[in-house]
Amino acid sequence: MLQIILEVLVCVLAAYGLITLVHESLLSARQNKGYKNSMVKLVLIVKNQGEVIEGVLRNVLPRDFIRKLMPGGKLIVLDMDSKDDTMDILKRLERDYECLEVLKRSEKEFLFKPFEEADDKGTVIEHAGKNT
Repeated sequence: MLQIILEVLVCVLAAYGLITLVHESLLSARQNKGYKNSMVKLVLIVKNQGEVIEGVLRNVLPRDFIRKLMPGGKLIVLDMDSKDDTMDILKRLERDYECLEVLKRSEKEFLFKPFEEADDKGTVIEHAGKNT
């Protein structure tokens, strides 16, 4: 009798696992489908944060929420000409984490290029602020 109960329990848990796997796969495919031409970027702008930047990024990046939250799964960090070792730390972290992209202040135009190209093509970009 106990063996039958355990077999039923194992079958129920296996079925639940399969259903969950299929459900999560479908959700993931549906979410990633709309990200190809997204006009959303997650940018962290830093200056002289050598003492804290590594701790902050190592705390955030492994949690996988960047990949789920953002198109292309990238966090862009823009260093605004730090005088300390911030840029060295960022470059090292960029090698460790594929979801991290580091830009110098001189490369900030790269951030706006997709938006300008969309504007040139006549794509409507609405302001998120209040209309008065």
